Amino acid sequence: MPPDVPESKPNRRLWVGFWSMIVQQTQNAFNDKMAQFTLIPLGAAVGFTVESWAGLMIAAPFLLFAPMAGWVSDRFSKRDVMIGSAIMQVAALGWICGAICLKNLPAALCGFFALATQSAFYSPAKIGSNKEMLGSKHLGFAAGIQQMTTMLAILAGQIAAGWVFDSRYSGHGGTEDAAWAAALGPLAILTFISIPTLALVFLIPKIPAKGGGAFTPRLVVSHFVNLAGLWRDAPLRRASFGVAFFWGFAAFINLWVVKLAKVMTHGGEGFGTLSSVFLAAGSLGMAAGFGAASLLLRRRIELGWVPLAGLAMTGTAAALAFLTPGGVGFLTVFGLLAFSSAVFLAPLNAWMQDRYPAERRGELQSAVNLQDCLAGIAAVALVVGCEAAAAALGLSALLGFRAQMLLLALACGVMVFFIIRLLPADVIRLIGVAVIRAVYRVRVLHPERIPKTGGVLLLPNHVTYADAFFISAACSRPVRFVMDDAFMASPAIRGFVRIFDTMTIRRDQPLEAIRSMIKALKNGDLVCLFPEGQLTRTGALCELRRGFELTAKKAGHPLIPLWCDGSWGSIFSYERSRFLRKLPDGFPRGLSFAFGEAIAPGEANLEAVRSGLLEASAAAVSQRFRAAGWGKRLPRGKGFGSGQFRANGEGLRWRAWVNGYQIGQVNALQRHRNFNVLGDDPVVMNLPSVALTFPDLFGARVESSGLLGPGVWVGGDRLRDFLMLEKSCGGVIFYDFGMRCHEPLDLVGVLHLPCLAVSGVVVAMSMPHPPKCQPSDDDQPGHKPGAWGKLLPGWYLKGGRVFGPAAPGEGLELPPGAWLDAQGFLCAG
Repeated sequence: MPPDVPESKPNRRLWVGFWSMIVQQTQNAFNDKMAQFTLIPLGAAVGFTVESWAGLMIAAPFLLFAPMAGWVSDRFSKRDVMIGSAIMQVAALGWICGAICLKNLPAALCGFFALATQSAFYSPAKIGSNKEMLGSKHLGFAAGIQQMTTMLAILAGQIAAGWVFDSRYSGHGGTEDAAWAAALGPLAILTFISIPTLALVFLIPKIPAKGGGAFTPRLVVSHFVNLAGLWRDAPLRRASFGVAFFWGFAAFINLWVVKLAKVMTHGGEGFGTLSSVFLAAGSLGMAAGFGAASLLLRRRIELGWVPLAGLAMTGTAAALAFLTPGGVGFLTVFGLLAFSSAVFLAPLNAWMQDRYPAERRGELQSAVNLQDCLAGIAAVALVVGCEAAAAALGLSALLGFRAQMLLLALACGVMVFFIIRLLPADVIRLIGVAVIRAVYRVRVLHPERIPKTGGVLLLPNHVTYADAFFISAACSRPVRFVMDDAFMASPAIRGFVRIFDTMTIRRDQPLEAIRSMIKALKNGDLVCLFPEGQLTRTGALCELRRGFELTAKKAGHPLIPLWCDGSWGSIFSYERSRFLRKLPDGFPRGLSFAFGEAIAPGEANLEAVRSGLLEASAAAVSQRFRAAGWGKRLPRGKGFGSGQFRANGEGLRWRAWVNGYQIGQVNALQRHRNFNVLGDDPVVMNLPSVALTFPDLFGARVESSGLLGPGVWVGGDRLRDFLMLEKSCGGVIFYDFGMRCHEPLDLVGVLHLPCLAVSGVVVAMSMPHPPKCQPSDDDQPGHKPGAWGKLLPGWYLKGGRVFGPAAPGEGLELPPGAWLDAQGFLCAG
């Protein structure tokens, strides 16, 4: 028996069942719409007003039988409910055919009422089956596909009904008898071809019922009891109001265009065709919108699309009021209005389906259907009322229709205003993530390490002011961030905290923030805490703080390290020794994210998290250089060791490019700045990442000179000896890769910065101390006695060796006794 909610990849049987349901529900929707749009022009031809009655007939069963439909869907297998509905549809179509043979339109409308009744029972069963078959991960896609195919079926039914009826009606002389004959033939064929599709329902897995309880007479009239159950969940209540607005909007639009077509054709020949053309434009736009939504929601259900689509609905509805009905512009804008309305509905539907408890899925969906029907009835009444008001005011029919559309645009605008107030974070996050993905190429490694549900404490490195948006672009789940209270002095930051439900932490009252994080984790949130507690000004990992240890142990939820590579160099980072106040460093190269392995709460400590972050940094850097072409790439121009570089194999070249990139991720050698070397320094000759690949990647230039002078110098023991002979050389910054780099070099005007390279690969670099941005900022030393400098991002230590993409396999052996301190310095033994 298939599981209720498959969180792993659904198996083939479940996918076959889903697609069988899609085909069967498509045929079901086509039959309903074909019957409706055959009866409407038939009524006009025999002098019986049907369009308003048809709208009420569609809504009434959802209103009358909502509690029963929900109870049946929960009490019995949803597959069995769909089988019963399919059989009922065949019987209802047969009834309509019999009524048309007897030329009894009221009896035919009763058959149409039966069709709508089976839809009322079919709807909660088919919608509730999505999550049971495919799970939460595919729910947004499933909901979009389900709605898209329904709209395509409606479109096909509308076009087929109007075109077939008009052609048969005019072909038989346009008399009343011709109208009855024109309707009977297509509906009879429809009845017969609906019988074979019953077999498709039996391919749907029979997932057991999860609730429903025993039947009681009160159930039949428990409409408002079910609505009260829906409304008790505030997020569900708000989402259901948005869905009800859509169905009221759809009912308004459908009736509006049908009445517009009737006015334009005076209800005579061509009425069916013109109304079908109008509705075809809307249905095609809506189907395209649902198809687009299934793609937009394939990664996760994103509610930020709802208000953005609502804004598009407002604009297109207002534009429609000023266009000439029937023209290409009118049909195009009408299609765009329907497209945006589909994008509005799909995230709400998917989100609600995901939130329903399994045992009450049918009950809640039926309550939503009931609410939708009330909205549809209100919309029909509004159209009729607006029509009567226009007549009372002496407005022309066309002017009245324009006024109705302006009223609809105003309603959409009011709705968007309230939704943006409710979902500001979703809107800002959606726009921000879209901008980030448009500007940066985002790569994510091991996203599956984030559990689909449940509390998780995410621990990333912290490089830029935009990290919250970068991380949101990488995560498939919404993220709640923890921010230092020191930033709350800014009104913009305070607004950010309020909108995104961000938790703040005060350094003098850490326990309060820890309690908030524990509560959020136990509520199942994905909480992001930056363990460094500050933005790095060196580019390397800062010293970690201990707050996460107590949080993890008290909450009992896993910790996941996350490394974001590629943000150093953005205007939001401290590269070039300042935040923000600089132009971008060329076009962004992209962001590479790597989620580390989960750390159990009982094992959470500084060493475990630091190791997890450094291993994730190596994975993120490696992800950036996955393309095989790096092993064949040659540096531009001729520099130190370029001949040897060309003679190297692809593996050594690849490592040199990776290592050159690592050097550019810290605040040591500067991008787009020149540095100096002695012309015959053997150390530089054996460091291709310093002499060739770093300059090529980051626009630096190596200046070869035999004379010492102010500036940045890279070298080893030979350069040290030159400096000691000079005794004094003002303004020199010396990156020392020599064997004696730990020996003090106390020379006036020389900043001595020890560095470490192993087997021609740079592992650690010292750098000047980065200045503070604010007096309250923590010190972040760039160098210290007894250390080779900061370990470069992309390296991690294990057993006296250093590992990373620039030293694959067994890694590189470090000097004896080398160790990594809490500040990220690689220290001598």
